[in-house]
Amino acid sequence: MPAAGFPADWSRALELLLVDPDRGMNLRNKICHGLIDTPPKHHVALILQAVLYLLSHAHDHRTPGPVAQPAP
Repeated sequence: MPAAGFPADWSRALELLLVDPDRGMNLRNKICHGLIDTPPKHHVALILQAVLYLLSHAHDHRTPGPVAQPAP
């Protein structure tokens, strides 16, 4: 993913969420292989967040980071 321009922190977060069975949630395996029938709502929310991030990155519609406010 870093070679495709994705930030390393998001690449690691997605790896932990979707495919790392030792340190992460491994949701791809659990859902795709039918190890859980209905994922809990918070797992669905995490997957949707990941999908939205990937889509926004793929279509270059990312929101810029916060703008520093001038000191008073």
